[in-house]
Amino acid sequence: MYTVLSHKYGTTLIFLGIVLIVVSAFQFGETVMEWSYAQYVNMFSSFTDNVAGISFKNRLCSPIPIDAVYTWVNGSDPNLLSQIRHIEMDLKRQINGIRDDNCTFSHCVPTNLIVIEPEFSTELRLDELKQKYKMFEMASKMYSLNFTGEHHKFTVITYPDEKAVLKALEYRKEIKEKDMIIKRGYYTSDWTLQQSVLLSDTVLMTGLTKNVKVKSIKNLLYKYQIAFSKVTLYKIQQLAVIHLSSKEAIEELLQVNVTFDNQNATLVVANLVWDLTDYSQNEDTSPSRFEDNEELRYSLRSIDRFAPWIRHVFIVTNGQIPLWLNLDSPRLTLVTHEEIFPNRSHLPTFSSPAIEANLHRIPGISDKFIYLNDDVMFGKEVWPDDFYSHSTGQKVYLTWPIPSCDENCPNTWIKDGYCDKHCNNSQCEWDGGDCEGKTDSEPLHSRNIWAGDISFQSDVKLIYCSNGCANSWLGDRYCDDPCNVYECGFDAGDCGIQHYNELHHINFVPGQAVYKVDPGQNIFYFNLTFLVGDDGRVETAYMHSNKIIRTVIISQKFKVMTLLLYPNHTEVLNFSLLCHEKNSNHTKQLNFTVMVDTKAMKSVHSSRTKLDPLKKSDPTTPTILLQEEEPMIAIQNISTQQLYPKPKNSSSIFFETNFSNYNLPHDIKETLNILNKSYEEGDLTEKGFKIKKYRLWKKFIQTNYTIKIPNSSLEKKLNGSLNSNPKITATLNHPSQNPNFAEKEFQPYRPERRHLLSFPDDFLQPGVFPWEKSNGLIFKLQKELEKRQKYERVSQFQRKLLDTFGDSIRHVNRLYNKAFGYTSRKVLAHIPHMIDKNVMKELHDLFPQEWEVTSSHRIRSSDDMQFAFAYFYYLMGVTVEVNPAEIFDETDTDMSGVLSDREFRTLATRLYTLPLDLVTLSTLEAKIINCSEIYPELEKEVPEHIKEKYYETKMPQLTKDFFLQCPAITDVIKENFKPQPKYKYIIHEDHETTFQMIKTNISAAVSQLDRIRKHPKKFICLNDNIDHGKEESQTVKAILKDFFESMYPIPSRFELPKQYRNRFLHINELREWRIYRSWLRFWTYLTLTVLILLALMSFCSDNLKTTIVYQVILSR
Repeated sequence: MYTVLSHKYGTTLIFLGIVLIVVSAFQFGETVMEWSYAQYVNMFSSFTDNVAGISFKNRLCSPIPIDAVYTWVNGSDPNLLSQIRHIEMDLKRQINGIRDDNCTFSHCVPTNLIVIEPEFSTELRLDELKQKYKMFEMASKMYSLNFTGEHHKFTVITYPDEKAVLKALEYRKEIKEKDMIIKRGYYTSDWTLQQSVLLSDTVLMTGLTKNVKVKSIKNLLYKYQIAFSKVTLYKIQQLAVIHLSSKEAIEELLQVNVTFDNQNATLVVANLVWDLTDYSQNEDTSPSRFEDNEELRYSLRSIDRFAPWIRHVFIVTNGQIPLWLNLDSPRLTLVTHEEIFPNRSHLPTFSSPAIEANLHRIPGISDKFIYLNDDVMFGKEVWPDDFYSHSTGQKVYLTWPIPSCDENCPNTWIKDGYCDKHCNNSQCEWDGGDCEGKTDSEPLHSRNIWAGDISFQSDVKLIYCSNGCANSWLGDRYCDDPCNVYECGFDAGDCGIQHYNELHHINFVPGQAVYKVDPGQNIFYFNLTFLVGDDGRVETAYMHSNKIIRTVIISQKFKVMTLLLYPNHTEVLNFSLLCHEKNSNHTKQLNFTVMVDTKAMKSVHSSRTKLDPLKKSDPTTPTILLQEEEPMIAIQNISTQQLYPKPKNSSSIFFETNFSNYNLPHDIKETLNILNKSYEEGDLTEKGFKIKKYRLWKKFIQTNYTIKIPNSSLEKKLNGSLNSNPKITATLNHPSQNPNFAEKEFQPYRPERRHLLSFPDDFLQPGVFPWEKSNGLIFKLQKELEKRQKYERVSQFQRKLLDTFGDSIRHVNRLYNKAFGYTSRKVLAHIPHMIDKNVMKELHDLFPQEWEVTSSHRIRSSDDMQFAFAYFYYLMGVTVEVNPAEIFDETDTDMSGVLSDREFRTLATRLYTLPLDLVTLSTLEAKIINCSEIYPELEKEVPEHIKEKYYETKMPQLTKDFFLQCPAITDVIKENFKPQPKYKYIIHEDHETTFQMIKTNISAAVSQLDRIRKHPKKFICLNDNIDHGKEESQTVKAILKDFFESMYPIPSRFELPKQYRNRFLHINELREWRIYRSWLRFWTYLTLTVLILLALMSFCSDNLKTTIVYQVILSR
């Protein structure tokens, strides 16, 4: 030992030896433990503690591990907003390539005006401009306009005729002012446009006939001619532009209903527009005042509290870092877009569908992961089997039907075997081919021939029979609670007929061809029992198209035909039914006519009758009119206003009403006093007070025919009976306008409308990012729109623009119709979704081009693959062909490898319909015997212990090889086994989900959040739809913050302590700092290492010198 220690390396060798022994001991112990576990796992594991003695861990356990993925963005980041504005400008430059003369807006016609934006120099007069620029040589007038309440001004130049305008536009390049826009002006009735101005002296008269002349317009409105300054007729567009000298004249003219050749013309205030860009298609670029409410913080807290089984959390950002996020958490990873986009040319992107299309490419993510938006949280304990279980497969949470391809064509009408002309267009894929070789008559639908006709109106309000119930939901085989009301005919039988005793009913009478419905009845049904009996059915049903029809549904189950009609019509409806009774080949056709008058609408309670819905009535019932008692009446000419009535509460013209100039009836005065008192005491909000006051004004004005004209001189000239001319009727169906409209700051009310057909606003999924949740591209438009609503006369053909979310769902639906067949599909609930990345890879392989296009979009687009909808309907729609090998294995119950006689019969039961007969079995046996004779090489020697003896001695041994290679067997299997779903799934109720759109209304927000407090659900989504420009927004945000803190008060492990904040808010800055830190650390360690080596060398050299000296001394 002394010798070793005395050696110069002795101490080092002893130290290394001790380390080697310790490490070897630990390694040996670990190896022993692993060997022991492998040897005795079957004995000690609970997953193998079963009768089979094998592990069922993969089947008994949920699919673990499971990760969570968020997509997050800080919408208030200045760098991000700058990028969005850059994208916005790029889009504008692309869209501005549209020719100036291509105006696609409603009732759009060119003017003799040129608009210069921004405002031309006010120091120059028109005479000076004429001398300076050729463009102004023929100009007759110049004036400035601006948006009401805005400082943005522009110059308008008037020319005598169109020729002068076109010539002036040729010289506009000579004005070289930077950023100055010079364009021709257009008149339009569409006030929803950016850069449009409501004119106070111009009215559009639309809906004219081709034979109308300017002289006839002036003669018809001769009482107003004194106020006319000019009338211009546009025959192609079938409209006239009327210029008036006073605002008061416009107010009175708007109240007049004008008729030309039995066709009503519509009067609407004109709007001046010069930018023909349709910005409505690009609203997703809007960087409105979005703010981060820290929803992600509380969503992570909900994971910590209710789903702690999640293995890891990935947050996908464009490089931003939340201020409070603990980046050192071992269970959290920040992922940038560059890490998941295989094509870097698609970046930067501001489209949530583009990002979602690449989530499955996150490095290290689990096979199954849960995808959440930051506004989605857990409200109760959640486990993996809330998303997936081995027995039932994927759980799918559905909500509302997808938006219709056309407002008059529900999706369930596509490819239903009936030709629907409203579906016979490219958007609806030409009705899936249903109209090939059909006649002009329109078929009705029933349950098997199921649905009904729908309104031809373009006003979205008219396709809802009641609040929350679209016409297309009636007769769709599902009981919808919002539709199970009288106004919707109790869902046309979808919820049963227990309430049909409240509906007006008609029984068919032998020999009867004409039926008359009581006046005012717009909801009734026919009892079909007389025609088909209790067990018969209606084979086909046809009707002639009529605009009074809301929907017509035939229920095969209950033998009733339910009709829902629009009000304010008098029509004759013609029907044709082909039906037969059960156990009878005899068919009979019934052609009949129904005479209806829905003008005198009865109240709901007075129109309900307490009758047995299927009781056979007396043939003499007064609801039926015999043909010989009254002749057929012709269809009356109905005015356009009556043909397209505005539904209740649809008016968007609310204004400051003034009752002081009127002598009010007692009941009106008393009601007004009650409203004033309620408002003063705080029981009514200002908006609610104005709405109720407006309705009271409407009630008063409609019962008082006298028109009060503020201008006394004009009053004298216009005074007289307006009824003296039979072509003019001046009923005040709409409230008169406030004469001081230009001087007042209006606060009108506009009722909410559904932007997606058959798709409620409150369940819109506007997107993941703040700019995808905002309302528009140009935010100053909002204030201008509200002020213009006062003058809106809703056009019968006004189109409500749909958002890109609904369009992208339609896009995917059309693709899936072709790939998986036509079926009724619904929108996925806005909840966390469990995604299998292997299924996503299959989906990308099936639609590679579509996903590539989605990934390439900078902002959300109509042809995006909507992520959740595409994933889950692929999972539910994809099928696989039945594998004959699997059929053999299932049938071979004794697992001998050869089918016995018993197993052969089991196979036959699965191939053919029951009961089996001898002929069927003999035919199958003959095919197998014939196969063995044609292909003798298929028969192989079978060991005696598994050889089977068959009743038919010629039968070969049905081994697996013979079974799979015999064409006769495989062909029979393919014929009788349809493709099976590839993945298991179950459609789950959405009773454990809640979706709340938080708006700026304080009381509504408190009520919504309190409901969640009282009844928390597993999945909670709080969508921020707060208008941050209003004062109330800060209060609503504080209320929302208080709710979050009450639900999730404990910080999660993903948060920094309260006193700390992240130094860097962007990943690039963090990476640069980390590189610098790594560099600094490297050189620090290198320096320390060098110093240690130098110290060791110095120490060793000193020892070496001492040892040498000592040895020299000893040697002497």
